[in-house]
Amino acid sequence: MTPEPAATVNPEPTHRHVEVEGLKLHYLDWGGDSDKRTFVLLHGGAAHAHWWDSVAPLLTPYGRVLALDFRGHGRSQWAVPPHYGPPAYLNDVHGLIESLRTRVVLVGHSMGGAVAQWVAVTHPEMLEALIIVDAPHGPPPLLRRLMWRWRRRSQGGKRPELRTASDVIKKFRLSPPGTNLTRLELERLALHGAEQLPNGRWAFRFDPETRAWRKPGARMTRPKLKNISMPTLLLRGDQSALVSSSHVKRMNRKIRGSVYKEIPHAYHHVPLDNPGDTASAIIEFVERL
Repeated sequence: MTPEPAATVNPEPTHRHVEVEGLKLHYLDWGGDSDKRTFVLLHGGAAHAHWWDSVAPLLTPYGRVLALDFRGHGRSQWAVPPHYGPPAYLNDVHGLIESLRTRVVLVGHSMGGAVAQWVAVTHPEMLEALIIVDAPHGPPPLLRRLMWRWRRRSQGGKRPELRTASDVIKKFRLSPPGTNLTRLELERLALHGAEQLPNGRWAFRFDPETRAWRKPGARMTRPKLKNISMPTLLLRGDQSALVSSSHVKRMNRKIRGSVYKEIPHAYHHVPLDNPGDTASAIIEFVERL
């Protein structure tokens, strides 16, 4: 199915905020008719809401579309002292959906897809449907978590500062690195996730402490997929190096009635690599609900 053009919707989203546990969380509102349905889009670790910039406008003819910045990411407030990990991110999503006063189609990529699984198990009454995009069952793979731990220890707890916006662009890297984005698209994504500081220097909008996925007191039991009861769509980039097809197929077997589809010409960062086919798969799925 080809997505309809969002001709009646503003091309740029509105910046909005919701308070959760005393933190001011930012989200992008792309508009759309909430009487049809409401989509809530969740980004991955060390990312931000603009990961969905090319997908969100394609969904607006089918409902209202929102993209959340998790705490410590993007334009959302940092937790002081640091309070991140599954329970915190679960509370972020719960707080946003509760403020909307409606059930939502929850779409999560990577870390956002893992968090979405916990939401589906702990708050099923909040979801009309669940869409998991290139995300494993539960926490990130062990190798990825060890890499994050090494980065936290090597870089310290302070956010690195850079001299210029050009330095931000030079330092920006996707992880894992595979992508179909052009150089200009990568530059745009990098600058969306950065800010100029009062001292004139630049830094990424990201708290390095968020790399501690599971600090003491922030542990949660891996969600039981068999307890997911709402309609569920599993999407995977056909060239993903993070989530294997066999892993997603096992998830598909455990989630009763779920649908599994691979997005062509996409690495792990599916919404960036192939937004058109990603949006089409989501639209086809929700239109059958």
